[in-house]
Amino acid sequence: MINKALKITLICATIFLHNNALAAAPSFRVDKLYPELGLTMRVLGNSQPEMLPQFKTFTYTVTRGEESFKQNRFDPQELWYATQHGGGWLDNAGNTLVIGQATKQLPQFAEPHVVREVFEAALQAAENQVEAETPASYSAWVESFAGAKPGEPVKLRTSSNFSLHDALFMPNPDSQRLIYLFRVKVHTPAGRRVPSNWYCAVLHLADADDSQKARSNFESQFLTKVAAAPRSYTNTQNAGRANELLPSRSSASSPEIPDSPSRVAARKSIGNMKEWWFAETPEYIFLSDVRSSTGRSLVREMQQNMPHLRGAYAKLIPPFEPLTDANVVRIFETQEGYKQYVGESLEWSSGLWSPMQRELVILSQGRDHAKTIEIIQHEGFHQYLFFATSMITSPPWYNEGHACFFEAAQIDRQGAVKIPENSRVQHLLSNLDAAAKHIPALLTMDYDVFYSKAEEQRSLNYTTAWALIYYLRKGAPLERSNPYAQILDKYLAALKASKNGTNATTEAFYNIDTKKLQEDFTGFWMRQRNKGRLYDPFK
Repeated sequence: MINKALKITLICATIFLHNNALAAAPSFRVDKLYPELGLTMRVLGNSQPEMLPQFKTFTYTVTRGEESFKQNRFDPQELWYATQHGGGWLDNAGNTLVIGQATKQLPQFAEPHVVREVFEAALQAAENQVEAETPASYSAWVESFAGAKPGEPVKLRTSSNFSLHDALFMPNPDSQRLIYLFRVKVHTPAGRRVPSNWYCAVLHLADADDSQKARSNFESQFLTKVAAAPRSYTNTQNAGRANELLPSRSSASSPEIPDSPSRVAARKSIGNMKEWWFAETPEYIFLSDVRSSTGRSLVREMQQNMPHLRGAYAKLIPPFEPLTDANVVRIFETQEGYKQYVGESLEWSSGLWSPMQRELVILSQGRDHAKTIEIIQHEGFHQYLFFATSMITSPPWYNEGHACFFEAAQIDRQGAVKIPENSRVQHLLSNLDAAAKHIPALLTMDYDVFYSKAEEQRSLNYTTAWALIYYLRKGAPLERSNPYAQILDKYLAALKASKNGTNATTEAFYNIDTKKLQEDFTGFWMRQRNKGRLYDPFK
């Protein structure tokens, strides 16, 4: 997108080539409009857009005197790259095109991770502005963006494209990487034509033998056709919202949708991906490439229901501090897209909450609407708890137990939340004695042990955690002076005070007779289930 001041900026495109039996030189054939970039251009033929992942967040514990608190810090290179990255595409042969805009130099810091405010201040400093007419300045930017030190720029002829102001080929030592800089002519409100920001195109080639053909194709097919987007598509109030498909949900009783760094980054991550769209509420932003009416209906339902469910989370687990950041939910339609995004180590999953990326990532279950809802509600609790408890880790008995508790939640048209029994109840009743005996071990279990056992043991871990939370939420409060009724409140208070989940568990179960707890747990599931079904924990 061209900025209003029309400052001269670089846009760089890089092409990467990877070894591939089907490797072929990239071609550029179809003109497409990219409003977020402020360009009409040709991307790789037979390609799919590649999503830029959310940048990682590193949680630090900062101690000042006798007080300590959690602080979010970031890799400055990742933050910077996200501000300069415009889009990426991968073709069937393994060639990759990345488009960037050279507006700011990579700030330098003594520490590996920085708080966002420090980074933003450094980004705006005079010494970190790219000087478009200074080769040393834009060459330094290219080295940071493309990961290769460029040689002397080679000026290219631009007479075949009246819309192109100038173009440079940037030689580098990697024969499978081609780097170009170019500027297009932009119309000002006064009717003048001035050079745009610098753009950078980086091509990574699948086969180094195709480098000459790739250069020829890029220069004859891409550079001869690239142009500034029509003014009607740039500098508008809707900049950054081109992919908004579903109306945002807000009302007189809820605040307008605020901008936040994570919300802006989420929108930007799909800005030039035509198949992706987003929908928002004041609390959430949903990103998806689901094209079916069923899938879009699902997101409309999430827009309507997730704020109510979040209110139910907060009713039982009040946040330690006011929650201000957006909850990012990314829903993939295809297993291939999901696997590519989450990586090989997590491709077995159907949904996950990533604390480091600060987003919920879900694989749509297609027509199994109920299953998709269950996954979102389960992982959505993990997302809520992370923020609500100021990023302090809770043990799996509490975290996974509540996630299973809420995955079965039902929200009616008035927004009332009900918690029925989970489908795990049959597994529990078939293994009730084993689950009761398992409670002491569960309360001391860490995540590696909780997740790493064989399938049968892992299922028992989940079932016992759910059944214990269900009993403490809907069984223990049924009896007056029940010694277990305050366990969960005590846990939360101790977690806030000690900032340690293990210590909080010890405090919550202090003076609790474990054997008696096991007996009462068993008695509830054998004789008091009906009363538990009727009990409303939110009143």
